[in-house]
Amino acid sequence: MTEPVIVTVILNPVPDPSGAEPMFHAFVMLKDWAADHNVTVQPPINTNAEALRYAAVLAPNKDRADTIMVELSDLTFVDTCYRKPTDAPP
Repeated sequence: MTEPVIVTVILNPVPDPSGAEPMFHAFVMLKDWAADHNVTVQPPINTNAEALRYAAVLAPNKDRADTIMVELSDLTFVDTCYRKPTDAPP
C-alpha cells in the first residue's frame, strides 16, 4: 500500500459577506472543494489566520497529487500549491 502524498496549499484570503474571517472562509472553501473531489484536508492545529493560510491536502498517490495541483491552481482562493518531495523532512 502506498503512503498518501502531501500537497501543501497556500490560500488567499477570501472576504465572506457574513463577516467570517477571510482566511477561515478560504479554508472552508478548500474543505468544500476537497469533499467534492474525494480527498482529505488535514485539520489545522490552530485556527488563527496564519495557520489557516497553509493547508495540507492528502492525495492517495503522486499521479493524483499532480492532478489535484492542476485543479487547485485554477481556484481563486488558492495562491499556490506544491507537492512535498518524498525525501524532505516533515
